[in-house]
Amino acid sequence: MAMEYVPGDSILHRMDPRTKIFIFLGLVILTVVVFDPIVFFIILLMTLGMYRVAGIPREKLMLVLKASLPAMILFIVVNYLTVPPLPGDYIYFYLIPFTEFGPVTLRTTLIGISSGERFIFFIIVTRLITLVTPVSDLLIALVRLRFPVEAAVSLGIAFASVPLMINQFRTVIEAQKSRGAKFDIRNPITKMRAYVPVIVPSIYLTVLRGIDISRTIESRAFTYDPANRTFRQEISFKALDYGVLALAILMTLGIVVLSVVYGWFNYQFLYNILRPNLIQWIIDFMSWIIGWLIALFNQLLSFLGLGA
Repeated sequence: MAMEYVPGDSILHRMDPRTKIFIFLGLVILTVVVFDPIVFFIILLMTLGMYRVAGIPREKLMLVLKASLPAMILFIVVNYLTVPPLPGDYIYFYLIPFTEFGPVTLRTTLIGISSGERFIFFIIVTRLITLVTPVSDLLIALVRLRFPVEAAVSLGIAFASVPLMINQFRTVIEAQKSRGAKFDIRNPITKMRAYVPVIVPSIYLTVLRGIDISRTIESRAFTYDPANRTFRQEISFKALDYGVLALAILMTLGIVVLSVVYGWFNYQFLYNILRPNLIQWIIDFMSWIIGWLIALFNQLLSFLGLGA
């Protein structure tokens, strides 16, 4: 499980694991109070910058993003199918032609993009913590935070399982490709069917890994007296941790107050700005396209000698 940990001497590596857990909780709070897609995109960029600060290889980040982008697109599509338009919303078109199913409006688009961004954000933050913190340190941190030892071990296993499941999913895809399976398909329905032979083995391997973990825990007498267990490694807060925690708390509280009290960072703010302008932009663009086609048609008639 620890093979996904990337050793280093960055600020993120030197921080106490409890500090990283508090930062993670603060970022999770942001996913609840921030809905504006542009603001959340800025937060995403700042989080991606943490990968560079930590010295994480770009390949590991790209693997996470490539695996998360299809899910983001799925969030947006499902949002069109489940969120009805409000009275007065301008419907640009319907997702399913010649029906009134899946209306595409600016509001539903913003909600879908924001939901997809939150999903990717949660994945890359979780991945970052597992890359800069050994799982053993996370377990110690959770126990020091008065978590039940059983719950701490369960969460530690969950953190460690994220990179393992990504690698496992990629391995199963490569195995199916070697058997002639094709996944580079444009049709979304056919592509979903193509991934069925990948999902089923992945679930089966996950269950097997869980059984192996439970047997390992039992064989090491973990259930004898977990509350009084000792640790070979001790952790402690340093000046860096106090400074980072103070800054993180101030920023989180500030964003929460601005969002809850003053209504900032809600997708309606961006929606109210874009709604009248976007309709006009679409009308102007369509007018330009129609004018360009008419001019092209007139030139074609003149070239053929059919013009007036």
